[in-house]
Amino acid sequence: MKSLRLLFIAAFSVVCLSGCLQIEKIVKLKPDGSGTIEETLTMSKETAARLKEMAASFGKPAGGKKGAAADSGLLNEKKLREEADTMGAGVKFVSAKKIDTDKLQGFTAVFSFADINKLKLDQNPGSALSTVGGAKGGPGQSKNEPLLFHFTKGSPAELDITMPESKMPPKPQSDDAQAMAMQAMQQIFKDMKITIAFEFQGSITETNAEYREGSRVTLMEMDFNKLLANPEKFKDLAKGNPQSLQESKGLLKGLPGVKIETAPEITVKFE
Repeated sequence: MKSLRLLFIAAFSVVCLSGCLQIEKIVKLKPDGSGTIEETLTMSKETAARLKEMAASFGKPAGGKKGAAADSGLLNEKKLREEADTMGAGVKFVSAKKIDTDKLQGFTAVFSFADINKLKLDQNPGSALSTVGGAKGGPGQSKNEPLLFHFTKGSPAELDITMPESKMPPKPQSDDAQAMAMQAMQQIFKDMKITIAFEFQGSITETNAEYREGSRVTLMEMDFNKLLANPEKFKDLAKGNPQSLQESKGLLKGLPGVKIETAPEITVKFE
């Protein structure tokens, strides 16, 4: 049974990282330090159907409950409630709504938090995949990369966001290795888009955030179709051999389809 479980996880990871996967996390913060997190995950109907078939073949429907796969789609409230428990003290699951269009399937989930100082928001958006199909250990689950928050009430209120620093293993630098990596990425990340942003209730009076639009600050926005359309830039990234997340962000900065905050800490004052 353990080997079957591992096989399902491996297959699940491949399926979920191929085909129009989009993940968005929007934190909406109030001046008292409370707020909500809106998490949206969608994938192509073809990918969702493959996931259901694969889950059913292992005796575990994609909805997590036998017989429910045909109706539940990718929405699994039990897993979303479990996710809330990992996001810090005072975080609660509020609601979820299924998304079902001609091309896409997925969900939007809303979580509430009482104090952003206690919030643990993983900046690795792949962690959202742990709520799909009842699978654990999916892509992005090998390492948590939580953002750290320090909030001070006042007029204006002030939020400091500290980016995690994580080391990365050295990557092969040969031309053949780079070509193989590029080919794999073009297949895996086709149509993928990832967004992490904050929306502040009121007006931002001061910030060092690079990507600000009105009361919204974007920490990460990656459109992989635009990113992968420039293979030479990706070769430069591979040759740079980044050893940390911050180094990777620096090399990605300025590439088409990429908005990524490179400062180790950003401050936002709003009222």
